[in-house]
Amino acid sequence: MKEPLPKSGRLPTQLKIKYGPVGLLGRFFLWADTAARDRGVTLSFGSLQDLAEANRGNSDSWRPLVPVFDEALGGVTPETAFVLIGRNKHGEVVTTQAARIYDWPTTSLKDEAASLRMFFADPDAAFARGDHCEITTPIAEKISGRVVFSGAVWYRRDFRGKDLASIQSRISRAYAFTRWNSDFTIGMMANAVIAGGLAERAGYTKIEHSCIELVASPLGEMRCGLGWMQSDELLADIAAVMDRLNVPVIGPRIAEDANP
Repeated sequence: MKEPLPKSGRLPTQLKIKYGPVGLLGRFFLWADTAARDRGVTLSFGSLQDLAEANRGNSDSWRPLVPVFDEALGGVTPETAFVLIGRNKHGEVVTTQAARIYDWPTTSLKDEAASLRMFFADPDAAFARGDHCEITTPIAEKISGRVVFSGAVWYRRDFRGKDLASIQSRISRAYAFTRWNSDFTIGMMANAVIAGGLAERAGYTKIEHSCIELVASPLGEMRCGLGWMQSDELLADIAAVMDRLNVPVIGPRIAEDANP
């Protein structure tokens, strides 16, 4: 987990499949990148600063970032997170997604969230501000090990309704797995977002409704649900998508190139 992740460059040029089946994942990434471009979005890696700038520049349609992805508040580093930026043909940022890895061999999502260690580099200061998080679903006690938090999801209004969530969310989960050999992927989604079907479109296999009460500066207060899946489900989901869409198996040269 100490290796810096890409902060620039197009997705296909930055593929490094360290974990997982190269043939399946290489096939998926090449399809997903093309599918996004067919919808008018070119995906590249960005920095945490790029993510923060995009968030500030689109405050009319995007709440402040959860502190998980805030370098000053959350303690995230280039070694523990990556950012995907989608741009239109004019180079304007129209989509974002990010992922952060946590290593919890002896603790769990429930403990890390309740203690605010998951969100803040200085939990004591956060508690003093009135921040808190309670997760009521029992599964939170079992989510441990290498856990990927997938978030910072945003689509500009004119790029909503293009089914980008089914592509970009899977890219984020799969790329995180290839780099970190994750045990779980989780996402916290507002109840209204879940009600709109985004969690299912994003491919989450399990959804715990309205189980999170979160107050986190500067995001504010949210009542959320939890989407989660284990890595075997992640790979099975990708294989099912590839089979359903009849995406051809990639040749050995492409698979090799996808794993430099």
